[in-house]
Amino acid sequence: MEITDFFAWENGPALIGRIDEFAKPFFLPPTEDSWVAASGEQMVDFFEDGTKLSKEDFEEEFGIIGVDLPDLPET
Repeated sequence: MEITDFFAWENGPALIGRIDEFAKPFFLPPTEDSWVAASGEQMVDFFEDGTKLSKEDFEEEFGIIGVDLPDLPET
């Protein structure tokens, strides 16, 4: 999966990945230890109420996926 967008959303990390031509949004709730698939409404909210980040800013704020953060689910 290619990650196309990184966000700070609801006090945690969120992102949008792409597989072929399909968007796959995920977020990491503070009480969970794995990524959760976001609904279409939540994905829209990433843009409306979240803060879009560069990969570098995302990693500085939340850590590196697969190192500091859990790996993304296999899709």
